[in-house]
Amino acid sequence: MDGPNRHVPEFALVTGAFLSLSFLVAAVALTGDIVRSLLTAVVICYPFAAYAVTHSDDPTGVLPPRVTSVAAVVVGCVLAGSVLLAAPAGELASELPYALLLGAGVVLPPAAYHARYGTREERLNPLSPVATAALAAIVAVTVLAYGLLVGGAVFAAATALLAVLAGGVYARARGARLSVRTRRRFVAGGAVAGVGVALVGLARGSARASWVLVGLCVVAAPTLFYALTAPERA
Repeated sequence: MDGPNRHVPEFALVTGAFLSLSFLVAAVALTGDIVRSLLTAVVICYPFAAYAVTHSDDPTGVLPPRVTSVAAVVVGCVLAGSVLLAAPAGELASELPYALLLGAGVVLPPAAYHARYGTREERLNPLSPVATAALAAIVAVTVLAYGLLVGGAVFAAATALLAVLAGGVYARARGARLSVRTRRRFVAGGAVAGVGVALVGLARGSARASWVLVGLCVVAAPTLFYALTAPERA
């Protein structure tokens, strides 16, 4: 990148960081709402960071992958912890899926960046791509079950969907390849399981909307995975 545009990615990142931190400090000072202030600051910052990554000849010089991931984990933990600390004592368990969703929303974009641009020495995941995808699926099922049984099913469904997609896309990026037949079986299995979950919810007669939404997420996860991991055409 030559000429006057050479430092545009760095300038975009500095601008995003300045606006984000300025808003965070002002919002916390004026409202005292850490969760909404921090979440909005992240929403402000990420588009500038994305611009810096996509328009830089060497994104790792602008955003070191390891530092970016660690910072995102810290912010995600602070955000999730703030949600739980602010929850009433009797609603703490049902607020957990919401806290997980916010934390995952903050952590996953930098994690994807780390997986894409980090060097082999910087890659912190000791698991194989397939094992990572399987672990993500187990986490998704666990979060779904927790949301349905304890509370916060809507946020649990969204978190589970993110987990499945993150695991699948990570495995694809790391070279794992599933046959078309296997991927189609996942789609069919997701459709059957999703319909089954929705029917169970309708039969129970309580919180029907939450059960139906979870069923839709169960259907959507393998379908989106199929679309996102389709072989690239030459």
